[in-house]
Amino acid sequence: MSAKYIPRIIIAMLGTVMVLGMVNAIAASNTISSTLLEEQSTAIAINDKKPVVCTMVLTAIIVCTGGNCNGSPGSVNDLILGTAGNDKIIGKNGDDCIVAGGGDDDIGGDNGTDVCIGGPGNDVFDLAKCETIIDP
Repeated sequence: MSAKYIPRIIIAMLGTVMVLGMVNAIAASNTISSTLLEEQSTAIAINDKKPVVCTMVLTAIIVCTGGNCNGSPGSVNDLILGTAGNDKIIGKNGDDCIVAGGGDDDIGGDNGTDVCIGGPGNDVFDLAKCETIIDP
């Protein structure tokens, strides 16, 4: 490298240091309001996630794993969620909200005032045990 390029290299390095210093100063002057920094968490209850047509106050959630699926024993109001496969869902006692999901489901509420919601597939509803039937 010849001596005539050394001053140019030094000037380029100084220019780079100056540009980086200005960028750093600009970034350091940016502020974020403290109200945007706080963490918020909210508990989600069963009744926050139930379908609108289920007006009863639910006390338990049951997630079916496939095949036969029964509601809670006793007078518990259940939110029962079926699977994408074929299910046989019985609500048992209480006012239940049954959401069958996909597949060809056999849906019955049993005792209580039950809302039975079908899904994609050929669902069969027990008309004597589902007081409200929704078959999309």
